[in-house]
Amino acid sequence: MGNSLQGDEAETMAGDRPVADTYGPVRAPARDRLTRRALLTAGLGLAAAACSTYLPSGTTTPATLSRSVILQQINATRAAYGREPLTYNPLLEDAARTHARLMAQKGILSHTLGGTLRERVTAAGYHGAVAENLAGGQHTLERAIEDWLNSAGHRRTLLSPNFTEFGLAAATSDKGQKFYWAMIFGGSLAAWLNP
Repeated sequence: MGNSLQGDEAETMAGDRPVADTYGPVRAPARDRLTRRALLTAGLGLAAAACSTYLPSGTTTPATLSRSVILQQINATRAAYGREPLTYNPLLEDAARTHARLMAQKGILSHTLGGTLRERVTAAGYHGAVAENLAGGQHTLERAIEDWLNSAGHRRTLLSPNFTEFGLAAATSDKGQKFYWAMIFGGSLAAWLNP
C-alpha cells in the first residue's frame, strides 16, 4: 500500500485543506517536509553528540576506592563537560558511607532510608546546600558515573556549577553480590539563592 490511499479513505482534512487525494500518493505540504527534515537533522546531531559523550574508563571497585581515584574520576568527568573541579569533603563522605551501608544492609536503593538527605548530612555535621546521586548494582565507580551521566536528573546534579564539594562511598550487600553507591554534593546556600 505504501504512501498512497485508495477510495473514500483518501480525503483526510487538515483544517480546510485536503492532504491527500484519491489518485496520488499522500504528500505533506512543503512546510511540513521542511519541519521533518529539520527535526531529522537535529535528531541525528543529538545522536552523534550522544556517541561522543565522555564516559570514564577504569575498573575501580568498592574494594579499591580511594579518595585520590574518586577525585580523579569525578573531576575528569566534570572537566570533560567544562565544569570546575570539586573538592572532597569528609563530612559528606561520612554521610554517603552511612547511607550506602544502610542501603546494602536493607537491599534497597532509596533516598529516604534512615531519614531525609538533609537530616543525614546535618547528623554528619554538614550545613550547606546538598543533593545526592545514588546507584545500585554497578560493579565499578566508572559504571556508576556512566549511569548517572545517562540520566538527566543525575547528570544535572553531577555537573552542576553550584556544587563545590562532595563525598562518595560504596557498600556491598551481605552476600557480596550487589554494590550500592552514594554520592552527596555540597555547596554554598548563597549559590542557590543568588545564581
